[in-house]
Amino acid sequence: MKQMFRNISMSLIAFFMLGYSNIAWGQYDEIYRPQYHFSPSKGWIGDPDGLIHYDGLYHLFWWGHAVSKDMVYWEELEYPMVGDPGDFSYFSGSVVVDKNNDAEFGKNSLLAFYTRHFPGDSLPETQAISVSKDGLKFEYYKKNPVLDINEIFFRDPQVFWHEKTKKWVMAVSLPNKQIVQFYGSKNLKDWSFLSNFQGHGVQNSFWECPDIFEVPVLGKKDETHWVLFIGRGPNRVQYFVGDFDGSKFTPHSNIVSYLDKGEGMNAEVFEDFEDIITPKTRSGFLGNMYLDSKNQKDKNIIWESKPFIITKPAINFLISGSDSIDKQSIQLIKDNEVLKEAVGKGDSIFRWKGWDVTKWLGAQVRIRMVNKESSNSIDIALDHIQFSDELQNTNLEHGLWLDYGNDFYAARTWRDYDGKSNRKVMLGWLGNWEYSRTVPTTWGKGFESIPREIMLKESNEGFRLIQNPIDELKKLRGNSFELDITTIDGILDFPKISEFQNTYEMHASFKFDGNAKLEIKLQKGHGRSLILLYDSNTSLFKIDRNNTTDASSEKFLEKFKSIMQAPVNMDNGILNLKVFVDRSSVEIFTQDGEKVFSVLTFPGQDQTEVSMTSEGEKVTITKLKVWKLNSIWDKNRNN
Repeated sequence: MKQMFRNISMSLIAFFMLGYSNIAWGQYDEIYRPQYHFSPSKGWIGDPDGLIHYDGLYHLFWWGHAVSKDMVYWEELEYPMVGDPGDFSYFSGSVVVDKNNDAEFGKNSLLAFYTRHFPGDSLPETQAISVSKDGLKFEYYKKNPVLDINEIFFRDPQVFWHEKTKKWVMAVSLPNKQIVQFYGSKNLKDWSFLSNFQGHGVQNSFWECPDIFEVPVLGKKDETHWVLFIGRGPNRVQYFVGDFDGSKFTPHSNIVSYLDKGEGMNAEVFEDFEDIITPKTRSGFLGNMYLDSKNQKDKNIIWESKPFIITKPAINFLISGSDSIDKQSIQLIKDNEVLKEAVGKGDSIFRWKGWDVTKWLGAQVRIRMVNKESSNSIDIALDHIQFSDELQNTNLEHGLWLDYGNDFYAARTWRDYDGKSNRKVMLGWLGNWEYSRTVPTTWGKGFESIPREIMLKESNEGFRLIQNPIDELKKLRGNSFELDITTIDGILDFPKISEFQNTYEMHASFKFDGNAKLEIKLQKGHGRSLILLYDSNTSLFKIDRNNTTDASSEKFLEKFKSIMQAPVNMDNGILNLKVFVDRSSVEIFTQDGEKVFSVLTFPGQDQTEVSMTSEGEKVTITKLKVWKLNSIWDKNRNN
């Protein structure tokens, strides 16, 4: 009986796949439409939901539904959610396969868990289920909700089976309180509270879309550790590595030390302000204290460091508060001359900033906090000054970030109900809530990232996630271009890459002989481009998106124009890049996935040129190979 049900359901899915594919073909070549990232034929797609692998098919829900045999070629199915009263919106969630009939809806029933969200936050959010017998239609459960704690913000259930404790576990968030809660159940309908996770990481905005799972360790057979994902609105994912006993998630001690105190960073701490008593009105500082200008506006020089000799190329610090250099700032001073100056973003959140001080190596300097306007109502604050070989000028809060681009959110992982795979693959939304509703697309709004395999890599700082594109994407490779070892002298143009029309995969390695800067321009044309910059002296990788798109909406461009940057450490003087360009997006995997940048671009259709240049000491291209990637929507594909 079990096998009969499975055969029938998979046959039905195959039938609907065939029918829908024939209807949908021809809709996938619009301006800005990605060619190898999944996007629905029309309408909205955001957070990936219900990622399961079952009976040989990968499922992707966004409360739409698509299936794939390989996570590359996708078929969109009919809208799956039926029978609801129509008074709420489906918010993010997950899908499970009830193989043992724990919920008594029938063996191998599929249960979709999601948040019921009511218009205008008028009623508490609750967790609900819909049930499917065929994998196509999910019928609303008449006794919903299955979990209600009377909270307006309570969302995004991720449900999975915990084998050691023989129970179902739900991870769900209280976004405005920065809490992830865990609940347990034997029957998928009655849930009991297990524990809270809170108090670590970045806590200044909504926590959403939690996921928790085991991840293998690179190079160590059979060793795994638990990883917790938390979406930090509007556009980032932070992660934690630790242990999960079926009830409680406990981050590793070195993860806690890194997040709470900054321990393990590749830097020398010059001043941590732990001996200063300060009212704690800000978030994101390290340790217990920080320096604040509050109640000290009668002073012109609020604080000044002892003199020191610059011995490292970078000075990094956490800064909060004033965003006006004319009012308050942090200064680097040499003989009463201001060499560098920095301000915050006008809020109470600490973020990393830094100065490249290479040109003053060996000089004696001081750091000052200064007040320039006594009537100013905004304060400035400073914490954790450090000297380093890496410029930590990210303008991000101190955390473990999954992606350093501006457009990767709500990452979730596939659960394998076929029991045939030990790898862990995740998918994210290539989007940003700051402008997701104003992107210049006419065919719909949003698309997903390429699927990425994730592993843990052991380092002096503890375990860190690395991520790389799944191998299955290689089947899309078409014509290729390869360059022999070449020293960059002047501007190198690559007309062969331009022929690939912004749908390609690039593997590149660069050898730096000493201090040099590399510039790569992608999607170049009409004076516009996406600019990638790398400075070998400070290890800073920078992406400049200020003049990339041909879109003209001021509302869209206000937040879209941006610079993204993070330190990327070379391996014996070699910078390795894997770059995936797909019309309106670029995903960059540095150093075998140690740092990743996901960026929306929306260039003009003829912005297809690529160029490279360098300055300083010699930069050599030791490897460059580029493949045209064929469209997953090609009607002649053999899937």
